[in-house]
Amino acid sequence: MKERSTIDVVVIMFTGMIAVVLILSVIGVFVMRFSNPAVDTSRAGEAIQGIITTIVGALVGFIGGRAQGKYEASNGVK
Repeated sequence: MKERSTIDVVVIMFTGMIAVVLILSVIGVFVMRFSNPAVDTSRAGEAIQGIITTIVGALVGFIGGRAQGKYEASNGVK
């Protein structure tokens, strides 16, 4: 981690935190579904899907922006 920039560390920590929350949410939905099959878990599933979609989009945008910045820096584009 010493060699990484602050932005990289923040993104890694953010991603790890979201991953833990999502894993716990999915486990909670499974436990709820198995303990009481009559429970409607569709809203929880939609919320989890929305979070995953948002995070993936943010990470793709971040990685794309960094790649574009490195490309412009290495080619002298202003």
